[in-house]
Amino acid sequence: MDFILIGLQVVSILGIGCIFVFKKYFFSYSSEKGKNLATREDIEEITRKVEDVKSSYIAEIERLKFDLSRLSRKHDILLDEKIRVFKELQKRLVDFGKYCEAVLGSTGYEGEFHPSLCSLSEDIDRATLRHLSHLSKITQMDFIFLSKKSKDILFDLNVDCSMMCSFEKNFDVNNIDSDHVESVIPMYENARKKINECLQRLYEELEFPSYEEQR
Repeated sequence: MDFILIGLQVVSILGIGCIFVFKKYFFSYSSEKGKNLATREDIEEITRKVEDVKSSYIAEIERLKFDLSRLSRKHDILLDEKIRVFKELQKRLVDFGKYCEAVLGSTGYEGEFHPSLCSLSEDIDRATLRHLSHLSKITQMDFIFLSKKSKDILFDLNVDCSMMCSFEKNFDVNNIDSDHVESVIPMYENARKKINECLQRLYEELEFPSYEEQR
């Protein structure tokens, strides 16, 4: 009988011990599983947020690329038009300069070689007013592609050469007499210098990128 009681006690103690161990293991397993589940949910949430940020970032990059491409295209179109207008102005200014050279040559101006008016090409006008009119026409028609500084440059040239228009209106530049040679030479020599300055300043206004800016 005592052995049975002792056996039952031992079995009870072992049962209690098993229950305690199982309980401890179960709670430990449940806690670890809960941690793993929480960690997985956290990772999924972080991954979702990262993907959202990534998608937003990619979309913003694409928008910026599109805006830059459009801006670059506009800049290229504007530069092409500015170059076109510059070439037209250059042609007229060079012709005007040749005309001034020819007038100086017709006066017997001593200096660099100057052709006479009769040696000018037929497509070059033989009147200051016509040259200035052509330049003004280009300025008015293509004003949108010219900066304020460019317009001011051309306006200053017009003002500086206006006296030549008055002179030519009253005298025949093809037959300048010796009495007027002294007054003619400074005007046309100054006009020639102004034309060269005008060409240089208009070219600078095109704003081509410098070598350092391209590096």
